[in-house]
Amino acid sequence: MIWDLVNSLGRLLLTVVVVILITRLRHLLNALERSGLGFAGAGSFLTIPVIWQSHGSPFEGWATTLLTYGALMAWVGFGWRKLRHDQRNAQAVADASAHLQSRGKI
Repeated sequence: MIWDLVNSLGRLLLTVVVVILITRLRHLLNALERSGLGFAGAGSFLTIPVIWQSHGSPFEGWATTLLTYGALMAWVGFGWRKLRHDQRNAQAVADASAHLQSRGKI
């Protein structure tokens, strides 16, 4: 019983964190991250009945799948954003270096 309560509170906390991330940092997240976080938050929230009904809920199968694929989408989105950021930084460094070389500073 205590572990059901702890697990449920963890699921609620995860859902609240996802909602805060999506609403407060919307301008910093790409579409894949927002969608993935939304799916993960919804899946997390829908697994609470599964916990309390001892795996007899209609959400049993697809809620955890929604959570898993949502988390996967969010991580792919985070990785994509980091990859694009690194590429843009490398291009900016190359452009700045070329500009300084053309002015004779390097």
